[in-house]
Amino acid sequence: MKRYYPIAAIVALVIAACTSSQFATYRPAGSTEASWQINVLHSSGVTDNFKVVINDSTVIDESPNFFTGNAEAKGKYREKEIKLIVTYSSGFLGIGEGYEAMVFVSNELAGKFKF
Repeated sequence: MKRYYPIAAIVALVIAACTSSQFATYRPAGSTEASWQINVLHSSGVTDNFKVVINDSTVIDESPNFFTGNAEAKGKYREKEIKLIVTYSSGFLGIGEGYEAMVFVSNELAGKFKF
């Protein structure tokens, strides 16, 4: 049984290496409450996946379209509409290849992230 531990450790390391996260802070207009911490997590593997987590609450969990790499999803947080728009760019000869994710709160841009 112990011979499987190194394999499990390598698999866990590969999975952890394929996940990235970026965050931004946001305060709704006219609000006096504390700023929200908006995290966008991107995990890649067989398929890509994006999660929007606001103050430890998962609001959106979405996978981009397999063919285009683009996605659009909506959720709610504290009675505000949250929208995630993901676009994929293949870049020029592979340079600049990656995803761009934008998070909107009530149609106001709250954060722009590159993966």
